[in-house]
Amino acid sequence: MLLDPLTLAAVALLGLGAAVIGATGGFGTGIILTAALTPLIGVKAVVPVLAVATVIINVGRLWFYRRHVDRRAFGLVLTSGLPFLVLGVWIYSVLDARALGTVLGLVILASVPLRRVLKRRQIVLGRAGLAVGGGVFGLASGVATGTGVILITLLLGAGLAGPAVLATDALITIALDFSKALLFHRFALLDSRQFFTGVVIGLASIPGSAVGAWLVTRMHAHLHVLFMEGLILFGGGFMLWHSWS
Repeated sequence: MLLDPLTLAAVALLGLGAAVIGATGGFGTGIILTAALTPLIGVKAVVPVLAVATVIINVGRLWFYRRHVDRRAFGLVLTSGLPFLVLGVWIYSVLDARALGTVLGLVILASVPLRRVLKRRQIVLGRAGLAVGGGVFGLASGVATGTGVILITLLLGAGLAGPAVLATDALITIALDFSKALLFHRFALLDSRQFFTGVVIGLASIPGSAVGAWLVTRMHAHLHVLFMEGLILFGGGFMLWHSWS
């Protein structure tokens, strides 16, 4: 996957734009990038590239909120999630491009009603529930992108709030996505050029997150969420069309 300078610049702009949208809405960066990047780099490369990018994206957030990490929740989710992450990456490695595009497209489409259902239900989780949820999140993360809504819901259900959610979510995501990148390399799904592409996306997202944080105080939250959900549904539908066309 050797990208010419023009395509690489387009990828960087996509990272910047997705970070702006994600920072203002609090979700959707990975989902939007998945749908937008697929025609440029191919469906098989999307999740490995974004595994690298999201490590960089979350490092800045972790640094800002580092004092608020909940170590208990981090340990439970990481311990239960890693074995299932390995399984998820293996499943990803054996699926063909059409099957992957279908899976990713369906996950993207399902994320909108899933987010609404999970937000409406006040889920309360103990240690066992958080561990089970961590396994589900690990498996989903290995196969697809845009699964962050599952992790946020788990942390909220475990009683975390505010900066503790943001910090713990960032640290878990860094740990799992770093592991995922190593696994993709082991399965020959992440080479040096794909790694570089992920780095470009991650670095381009940094100013986008800052712009999004500035915009969030100047935009009606409800209208923005509806706008993001429309983008996500369009992206999921486009991925399904692209996979079967």
